[in-house]
Amino acid sequence: MKNIVLTSCGIRNEDFKNRFYEIVSKEDLSNKKVLYITTASDGEREDNRDWIDEEYKTILDLGIKEENITEYKIGNKLDIDSFDIIYVLGGNTIYLLDMVRKYNFGEVIKSALEKGIIYIGSSAGSQIIGTTIELCSIYEDNFVNMTDFTALGIVNGEVVPHANKKKELLKNINGEDLILLYDGDGIII
Repeated sequence: MKNIVLTSCGIRNEDFKNRFYEIVSKEDLSNKKVLYITTASDGEREDNRDWIDEEYKTILDLGIKEENITEYKIGNKLDIDSFDIIYVLGGNTIYLLDMVRKYNFGEVIKSALEKGIIYIGSSAGSQIIGTTIELCSIYEDNFVNMTDFTALGIVNGEVVPHANKKKELLKNINGEDLILLYDGDGIII
């Protein structure tokens, strides 16, 4: 599996954009079909939603045409083969993983990756790709009462978005299995 892009808040800075353009040329992006999964944002407070519009703008700033973006909620009917890119927006990671489990969406993601579809995760969308989301159980609302924080395990380690804002939380944690993502940057696997 390849072509996994993990970010804290989308592909924003120019250096990271240029690394992304090594996977898909900027010219080719205008024709790519994007499945924009916004499920995790449904688990967020209503007073904390300005970031969603900013995140959407980062997709357009890559050169993707708005008419090629299809918003999707996990659980709805889907033909994954119609898309070139899966973009999973952030929000409540626990809620997102719960929905992924309920609808066996992890298998959809794995199948898409095997077919060469690019996966872009942002915050919660990045976290569910790792081995666990246990750290987020400390600071996110667990209104679904999750007790097993095992994630999809597509990448080896616990993905920690916004690591630059979690220094206090991370200072007493063994970092061997942590994949730290700082705002504005990310990694490409």
